[in-house]
Amino acid sequence: MALNILLFCALVFASQGIYGLSNSNLVETVENLQKQLKLLSKVVDRLEAENDALKTRVHTLEKLQVGSADIASDLKSSKNENENESSEGCFYESQNTGEFSAVRKRIVPPTSTPPGVIAFHSYLSKNSDGPLSLHHILKFDVVPLNKGNGYNVFDGIFIVPVPGTYVFTWSFMSEAHGYVYTELMKNSDIIGTRYADSTTIIAWDFATGVVVVDVSQGDHIYIRMGIPSRGKVPSKPSRTTFSGWRLD
Repeated sequence: MALNILLFCALVFASQGIYGLSNSNLVETVENLQKQLKLLSKVVDRLEAENDALKTRVHTLEKLQVGSADIASDLKSSKNENENESSEGCFYESQNTGEFSAVRKRIVPPTSTPPGVIAFHSYLSKNSDGPLSLHHILKFDVVPLNKGNGYNVFDGIFIVPVPGTYVFTWSFMSEAHGYVYTELMKNSDIIGTRYADSTTIIAWDFATGVVVVDVSQGDHIYIRMGIPSRGKVPSKPSRTTFSGWRLD
C-alpha cells in the first residue's frame, strides 16, 4: 500500500513538472521519494524480522507448556503408584513384658496368597558376640531356602504368608561351662522352649526343638533368648539353625 502511494505521488509530481515545474525540482523530488522508499523498505525488513522472532518465541512457549503437562501427568501417576504400595506395619517387643510395642518395623505381608511351597531354612554364619541378653532375637543371617519369602534376614523373623499348619524346628548349642535357653515365639506367645547346658562340663551341649502349630497369615515366628545366655551361642563347628515349612 505504501509503495502504491509513493508511486502515485511520484506521478503527481511528475505531471506537475510537465506542466510547470522545473527539471531540477523534479529530480530533487524523485530523489527524496527514493530515500523515503529505502527507509520504508528497512522498516518492512525490521518488522518481518521481529515477526519471525515472535513466532519462534511462541513455538518455544508451546513446547514448554506441553512438556510441563507431561511432567505433571508423570508426577500424578507416580504418586498414585506410591499410594497403592503396601503400607508398613510395626510391632514392638518389650524385654520386660514380652508384649509388642514400637521397636521394629516390618512390611505387612501381601494379602494375596503366594503359589507353591512355603518353606525356609536359615543359620548363623558365625558365633555370637559374647553373652546374649534376655529376649534377644537370634538373627539367622544365611538363608539357603526361602520359598514364599516369609523369612527376613535382617531381623530373624518369619512372617506367615499363608495360614495353615506349620512345622518349625531350631537347633543350637552351648559352649563349655555355658548355657543357652531359647524360646520359639508366635507374636508374643511362647510356643516352644529348648535348653543347652554345659555348666558342669568342658564340652558343648546340643539342643533341638520341633513344634507343629496352626498359624494365621501375618503371624510373626522367631527365636529369642528365654534368659540371658552364659557364654556365646556357637555356630561352629555345628551350625545354629532355624527352619520351618507349611504342611499341605
